[in-house]
Amino acid sequence: MKTINWKYGDNVSQIGEDIIIAIGNFDGVHLGHARLLEAAKLKAKENNLSFGVVTFSPHPREFFSSKNSSFKLLDDQEKKYQLSKLGVDYLIIIEFNEQLKNLSPNEFLSNVLSKAFCVKKMFAGVNFKFGKNREGNIDIGKDLGKEIGLEVFGIDLVQVKKIKNSNDLQDEIISSQVIRSLIKAGELNGVKKLLGRNWCVTGTVILGKQKGRDLGFPTANVDMEYFLKPPLGVYVTRLKVITGTNIDKEIEWLPSISNIGTRPTVSGNSINIETHIIDFKNNNTDTNLYGKRVKVELLNFIREEKKFNSLNELKEQIAIDTNKACEFHKLK
Repeated sequence: MKTINWKYGDNVSQIGEDIIIAIGNFDGVHLGHARLLEAAKLKAKENNLSFGVVTFSPHPREFFSSKNSSFKLLDDQEKKYQLSKLGVDYLIIIEFNEQLKNLSPNEFLSNVLSKAFCVKKMFAGVNFKFGKNREGNIDIGKDLGKEIGLEVFGIDLVQVKKIKNSNDLQDEIISSQVIRSLIKAGELNGVKKLLGRNWCVTGTVILGKQKGRDLGFPTANVDMEYFLKPPLGVYVTRLKVITGTNIDKEIEWLPSISNIGTRPTVSGNSINIETHIIDFKNNNTDTNLYGKRVKVELLNFIREEKKFNSLNELKEQIAIDTNKACEFHKLK
């Protein structure tokens, strides 16, 4: 997959061929996105054209409301990885800025997609909006596209049955917003169902206060500043160290337990995810994780975060939590 970073006003892209694209923010790269991407990929194959994805950075939501930046389901590197698994030839990341924001729907289709990237067919979710003030939609895109030789397709995102009560099943479209609501509610199984995989937090391990090491439970700490926050507390997790672009070929998943929160007992402030790898010494893994990129998947909720009266009381609770994680991972 070739990645192209581009902003309005740059020279035309380096693609040099007609392409078919799927367009959207793709936060989460969930099963609804997969349906959209597969439709575009199939059409590209039928027309013997390359398959591209157009997305935006920063996320438009982040651009318009910088104070509310903690909403992401994936960081940029993980999003690239998930898209590459779906057979994308070109990942086109367009800078979302004032110039792009003020383009009319016609200017966006004509100047950006058609002229800069030679897009011949565009696939988007049926609710996709584009152009200044979100004035463009699929129907408008179809009409405008006819004039410039760009065919626009709207794809219904996958629907799932949602239980409203014991006697009432409702259809609900898979969307990043629905997944965010499930994460906030701690519904990890529901999140997995809509993502098609466990939800994960990724990032570089940072140096913490090393209180976990002092307590006999060393942790790998990752800042969650830009991630959506699930209920604060302790989770059964699994961790993988990422040392290359294709993490499937890296080390195996390591059983772990994580705390997401502010660490009230040791006077913490920012929200981090602190992950203790269970039985680390029996795994063929370098124990020094500082500065390394890791992926931590949330598997099961154990308990809410709480403040303890002493470090000894905290240590005792960590031992209890770790024992529960061991039972979940079937290590005992």
